[in-house]
Amino acid sequence: MTSPFNQGFERGVREAGALRYRLNLVKNLLEILELKVEDYLKVNDAKLKYVPQRFLEEAEGIAKGSGLSVSEVLALDFGLSVDKLFMDGCTAFAIPSGFTLDGSVMLMKNRDLGFRRLHPQVLSYSKLDGYNRFIGVVTAGSVCWYQGVNEHGLVAFNTATPQQIIDPTSAQGMSIPIIIRRILEECSSVDEALKFISGSQFNAFSNLFLSDRERIVIVELKAGFTPYIWEVKEPDCRSNHYLFHVNPDVRDELELLVRQQTLVRYTRGRMLLKGVEKFSVETLMGFSRDHFHGPSPYSICRHPPIVGSPLTALLSSTTLSSQIFKVGAGEIEVYTAIGYPCQSEFIHTVFGESIPMEAADGRLWFKQYGGV
Repeated sequence: MTSPFNQGFERGVREAGALRYRLNLVKNLLEILELKVEDYLKVNDAKLKYVPQRFLEEAEGIAKGSGLSVSEVLALDFGLSVDKLFMDGCTAFAIPSGFTLDGSVMLMKNRDLGFRRLHPQVLSYSKLDGYNRFIGVVTAGSVCWYQGVNEHGLVAFNTATPQQIIDPTSAQGMSIPIIIRRILEECSSVDEALKFISGSQFNAFSNLFLSDRERIVIVELKAGFTPYIWEVKEPDCRSNHYLFHVNPDVRDELELLVRQQTLVRYTRGRMLLKGVEKFSVETLMGFSRDHFHGPSPYSICRHPPIVGSPLTALLSSTTLSSQIFKVGAGEIEVYTAIGYPCQSEFIHTVFGESIPMEAADGRLWFKQYGGV
């Protein structure tokens, strides 16, 4: 166990190369877009209002360990970013215990993002003194986590969703990565996580997957709306699209394209689920690598061929990593593919075991993507 600053310092030393690569690429991108670097690398104080102090202290440690400034590290998480250009594409599956070969609960997430090269992925633990330990994939140098499983066997992750007409900048509260990290650190069961959400303000647009050894739920979080809780009683999946609330109106061609992509992936996910009587880790690995529609925006494993400018290639939504969580009566197991799952081996980690250094410092990422 460790203090936030010390954990950050250790991460900063370990992830320094990937973090510097990330920062330099952001600066290059801003130059291409003719945006002022100093405007992007300025911390948005409004975003810090709902960020726990321990996360900010960890960012200070990351800065110290990597040799960057605190403002640079904070700006990568809480700056005036160009996130609206992202074409999020995460796809996820949830399998209750009664449908697996050995009676364990299993969940899988393919994490997809546009601006893919801005997000070098690393596998890491968080072991803050006084909080639950957890393990998950995180972008190098980030204090924002989008997925993980903690020492109690509580799994939390999201698939991003389109934003409705309500301007998210006017909605107050925690962002989804803050919600997920706090759930992993502060809760030990689905019931506790749902209680945490019900008592929180959030500025979030996501399908939030929550699971423990007894229960799986998918929570639709939409800023301005009461969370909708979907109880998962049989194998289920989601792409980044709402299924039960009123969807936002289609306003332009890009939004229509994203919706088509997500619905095609959801339909494919349902097809995959129907073909299995009992699920195993190998089954979910196969799902993560699925190219039924080719490695295109419409497939589960996404890395479409790019025709066009370097900027087009940078913006395209691509699978960054895949992670499978297996929670049984005893051990908690995590299987992690860094980069395209169809071109990567899954690393098997029993919770508490050490992580291979090449997965923790970004080297596996750069084997596939190039760089440091």
